[in-house]
Amino acid sequence: MVAGILTVIATPVLLLVREMAETQLAPEEFARIAIALRGGFAGPDGTNYMNSVFGGAYLRASVASATGHQPSRLIDTWATVRVPGWRSAGGALPVELDFVLPNDLTVNRVILRPHPGEPQSTWVRAFRLEVSKTSPEGPYSLLVAGELDHAKIATARPAEGSGRANEAQPVEDRLNVPVFDVPETAVHWVRFTVLSNGGSEAYTSLAELELLYASRVTVQVPANPTTGVSVTGSRRPPS
Repeated sequence: MVAGILTVIATPVLLLVREMAETQLAPEEFARIAIALRGGFAGPDGTNYMNSVFGGAYLRASVASATGHQPSRLIDTWATVRVPGWRSAGGALPVELDFVLPNDLTVNRVILRPHPGEPQSTWVRAFRLEVSKTSPEGPYSLLVAGELDHAKIATARPAEGSGRANEAQPVEDRLNVPVFDVPETAVHWVRFTVLSNGGSEAYTSLAELELLYASRVTVQVPANPTTGVSVTGSRRPPS
């Protein structure tokens, strides 16, 4: 029954994704349409507060980005070969990117989505994500630090209808993206630091950066909350 309902909802969204390259609408406008078709902001992984339709915004970066691959691509909701993702303009690392949410919001989940059309060597590997409630200048505290396992992401593509597949994604866009569950934390400003990639010296890429609130997430709170959580791309709650 639930699978049938999801299929009815997903079908027009899938058609929308496949038509993106043939229209002049911006990805953000497609995102508004897709969210309306879905009936709201909540998705299978929770509610993503970082996306630009919800009110998230890019502030600044420590390095230049490639033309047509600006940091705002990280919050346009799309991780598809039909929409460019973010690329740094060169191979210099680390890279810092700052964002802001529309107001103080509580999150308990982080997802990084590699771009399915980019070489794996350019995908973000090690990263750190820090948050602040005070100002864009901080102080910042660590929310999560971790690594993406590129081999698992690329080779274990979830089948349509499984818990981790998004039926609104064409097959070529589906990746087995890990979820980083974190203690519930109030966030306003976000600092995302890329520490390494898959080995490329040309540039680093990523399709989407998501900060979400998901119900029924249980995570052990660290003894010292300022140290955040360090994990390696697992769905297991950190210990």
